[in-house]
Formats: sequence, structure tokens, C-alpha cells
Amino acid sequence: MDKWLNHPTAAKLIALALGILMWTAVHFDPNDTSPNDVASLYSTQVIDDVIVQPFGLDERNYVLLSMEPQTVQLTVKGTRSDLKTAEPNDYRLQVDLRTVGEGQHTLPLEEKLPRGITSVSMSPSTVEVTIEALQIKEFEIDIKTEGNPAKGYKVGTPLIKPSNRVHVTLPKNQLDKVQRVGATIAIDGDKETIKNKSVKLAAYDKSGNVIEGAVIDPAVLEVEVPITYPFKTVPLQFKFTGHMPPGLSIATFKPDVEQVTVYAPQDALDRLEFIEADIQLDELKNSGKVSVPLKIVAPIIEISPGIIDINIEVLLSATRTLEGLPITLSGLGQGLKATITDPSTGKADITIQGAPAILDRLRPGDVDVIADLSGRGPGTYSIPLNVNLERFMEQAGGTKTITVEIKDEAAETAIGAEEAAGGDIVDQGEIQDQEAVPQ
Repeated sequence: MDKWLNHPTAAKLIALALGILMWTAVHFDPNDTSPNDVASLYSTQVIDDVIVQPFGLDERNYVLLSMEPQTVQLTVKGTRSDLKTAEPNDYRLQVDLRTVGEGQHTLPLEEKLPRGITSVSMSPSTVEVTIEALQIKEFEIDIKTEGNPAKGYKVGTPLIKPSNRVHVTLPKNQLDKVQRVGATIAIDGDKETIKNKSVKLAAYDKSGNVIEGAVIDPAVLEVEVPITYPFKTVPLQFKFTGHMPPGLSIATFKPDVEQVTVYAPQDALDRLEFIEADIQLDELKNSGKVSVPLKIVAPIIEISPGIIDINIEVLLSATRTLEGLPITLSGLGQGLKATITDPSTGKADITIQGAPAILDRLRPGDVDVIADLSGRGPGTYSIPLNVNLERFMEQAGGTKTITVEIKDEAAETAIGAEEAAGGDIVDQGEIQDQEAVPQ
């Protein structure tokens, strides 16, 4: 026996047996009743709901509409220490979309597992993906405002920079749902124009809901929201005062604008029909551009533009006489009758001064000659004539006054009736006298 124990081979066998016993003692788990697990170096583990991560899709041209399933059950194997150390997020499953185009595709899953852990199985091992091509459409931006400015102020139409059009990228089935592209700006008691307001745009469907995933280019724009007093656009009315310098007349008169915008309280705007611009004729000695400031009278706050430019052509005057113009008698009281006694023709001859081109276009029907008899009773009167001419013409001579005789029509009628009645009586008396003469 001693001889056998001293043999080198026996010593090696004894050392090996002792090593196995020591390893078993170290790895023995008293809570594990399975004899197979005690001896095993590896274990398996089931991980539920591992998220599938797509990658590689050309997002400039395609969109992933759906992927089923989105989570997978994964069974893995590894040492107990490796399995304990690994976190759930360390287990990744990916699907490669780099080579797929529009349509439905069945694709295998690729594993990305923690070090030292391998896959035993996965359920399922493939996913179904639906890919759709993206489309681009141009839309006009619609900026809305909500809320109210300060009392008496008014919100104008928002101004958009640099452009009021954008491009929206979406799958076709979603692009068809886009009804509006824009944003909403809140107004809360503001008194001044909101300038350089950066707004992020969104695409909306017909119900006003945001369409998620819409790519808008550009996505952010600057908006200016005018906040002013109420305003109204009214025509200009030119008031000419004084007289042109001797021998000169206006040939053409062309203002750069015919209308202006007036800012004022709403009740004042409701009564406003025009803005008057005063033109002093005495100062118009040469052709050229004349700047006329517009007067701001309370409650008007502002007029835009505040100064208007007028191109005026001044030429040497010419004259033209229109003969036999009818005279209109106006303002005659009820029951009165007027007769023009001088001139005897009852018509007027009017000499008119103006630019040659304007006079050439003049016709007798373009001139109204009026005598105002307002407030006058029976009698004879010298009445000045009012000659209504087109702009830039004036009366230079001819008939300026007329003589009018006004009579009471009722009195004249009564006198005539008496005279007529008196004549009849005389006639009857003569008849009676004739009858009384003896035959």
C-alpha cells in the first residue's frame, strides 16, 4: 500500500480528486434542489417585451407607417453572474430598413445582446413593416390671432416674413388631410404692433387638430401683427382756393394717390366720407410736382400718407365764348312767376378762360348758368349769375348779371279774371239796351 501511495501517478489522481471536491464545495447552492443546476456553469432566462428598434430608413423619402410586432419575447443563456449583471435595456433587437422601399415587407430581427450572453430563441423572429413614400405640397400660411387688443385699438392682417408659403412633407394619405398650415398668436391688451414674433408652424386637419409628423419647411417664421386704431380708406377731395396767376391755367392735375387711410375712433370713421386737400391756386406759377400736407383734425389720429404729391402742368391761358346758354332760375317761391327782362333773349353769353386743350373739349352742355332767386318776392331784381364750370376753368367775361321781374301768379290770375268778368257784363248790358229799343 505504501508503495502504491508513493507512486507519482497515484499522487496526481489524489490531487485531482481533492480539487474536484473543493470546487463542488464552493459552487454548492443549498437552496437549489436540482442536482443538474449544481453542476451547470450556465443558466437560461426569458425576457419579455424586448422593444424592436428600426434603423437605416431613408427618412427624406420614406416613412415607417407600421411595424408589427413592436416587442418580442427573447430567451437567452449565460452565466448566472452575467445574467444578473445585465439590465433589461441591454437587450436590443433591430430591424434593418436600409434597403427597403415602399410597400409591406417581412424582415428578420438582428440581436444586440450583452457580452457573454447568447440567444436561445425569440418569438417571433421576424416583423412586418409598412413603408410609404413621402410627398411634398406647398401651402399658404394662415396666421390667426386670439384675444383682444387694448380698448379702441384694432388688430390688422398679420405680415409674414420671409414668405407666406411653405412646403409640407407627409405620406399621401396624411397630406390629403391637411387643411391649414399656420400658427396662433395671442393678443392681450396690446397697444403697439407686435414685431418680429417668431412662430413655430404646424399642419392642421379640418377639425383643427395638429397632424403629427408633418415636416414643414421652413418650420419657423417671423410674423408682424399690426395693432392700430380703427381705420378707413376714403377718397381725397381737392379744394381750390384763390385764383391762378394772371394769364395762367392748369392743363393737367395728377395726384399720386386718390385715396388715403384714416385712423380714428370708430364713431368718427362712420361719419367720415372724404379727406379734403387744400390747393392754393395763387402759388401755382410753374409746372412741376407740388407736395400738399393733409391736415389732421381731432378726433382723427393719423392719415396715411400724410403728404400727397401732385404733378401739375401750368400753361398760358386761352379764352372761348359760348353764346346763347340757357339760364336756370332756382329758388323761386311757390306761387311766383319770374321773367328775364335783360338780356331780352333770356340767355347768357359766357367767356371762359382755361388751358387750350381743356377749352377745346368744352361743349355748351358742359356749362351750367344759374340765377338764385331764393327769398325774393314780387318785384324787379338784378341777379348775379353762377356759372358752373369744370375744374381749372373760370369765367373771364360775358353775361355776369341778369334782370328778373317776379310776379305773383295768383294776383295776376285774379286781375285777369276781373277784366274778363267786366267785359262780359258790358256785353250783357248792351244786349239789354238793344232789347229795350222799340221796334
